[in-house]
Amino acid sequence: MTQYLIRRLLLIVPVLLGVMLLTFFLMYIVPGDPVLSMLGQHASDDNIARLREQLKLNRPWYVQLFSYLNRTIRGDLGKSYLTHLPVTEALSQKLPNTARLAVTAIVFSTIMGVSIGIISAVFQNTWIDHAAMTFALLFISTPIFWFGMVLIFFFSMTLGWFPISGMGDGSLKYLILPAFTLGSRSAAFLARYTRSVMLEVIREDYIRTARAKGVKEKLVVLKHALKNVLIPVSTVIGLNLASYLNGAVLTESIFAWPGFGRYVVEAIQKRDFQVIAGSVLVGAVIFVLFNLMVDMLYVALDPRIKYD
Repeated sequence: MTQYLIRRLLLIVPVLLGVMLLTFFLMYIVPGDPVLSMLGQHASDDNIARLREQLKLNRPWYVQLFSYLNRTIRGDLGKSYLTHLPVTEALSQKLPNTARLAVTAIVFSTIMGVSIGIISAVFQNTWIDHAAMTFALLFISTPIFWFGMVLIFFFSMTLGWFPISGMGDGSLKYLILPAFTLGSRSAAFLARYTRSVMLEVIREDYIRTARAKGVKEKLVVLKHALKNVLIPVSTVIGLNLASYLNGAVLTESIFAWPGFGRYVVEAIQKRDFQVIAGSVLVGAVIFVLFNLMVDMLYVALDPRIKYD
């Protein structure tokens, strides 16, 4: 296990280096100019040249690349072109907000999706199964931005149960609608995926043996089948959480949630390279670490799995 973990951690290094290089070259070649975004289209040539020199954007690309790699390897993600604040400081403020939203959404989607999937599989081809899969298909097919606006109109503007947007004082009432919006599609996908895996598991020989021994159906499902269902399902849950931390852009925009995704979108619109590069790198770290955590979780869920 230790050797496997060391190898996986060493493999993270070239992955992150590739992400850094790709991010730099994409930002270097795509249209747009951060200086013009800051000064406006009608800025004088002198002001543009002065700001380029101040931001060190007038240097050759290879000099900028070396400076960027050297600084990032030392843990310095630079300063925002627009706010002049360190990127690490801004991310330390935005990521906890997104983490709260992501964790709440993943708890909701996991409980709801896995429960519906198991119930649907146990009652296969009944009206319960058909109703559950119909609702799952409906949620998967519904765009998040439209679903979020429907929730705001019904529960906030019509009934007045929840705030329309923002974090407010950080209480739970501000979190419920964004978390439900973010987790709805994943819950539907988990329900369909859990149902599919569950149907395969309950046809295995050891399940038939347990039933032949007279084990109650409830114990067969929860004790014998669920353990094996959770192994592939845990992969989806782990990657969903990583994607929530990186890509809750639409939800954060709809509900004016001051999180990581919204921060990155604003940086892209303004061509704030330091923020974009730092955010993409942090997002890549989150993905590779969560992927590693899921692999480690396999061992805890299934003792038969060994990493040599």
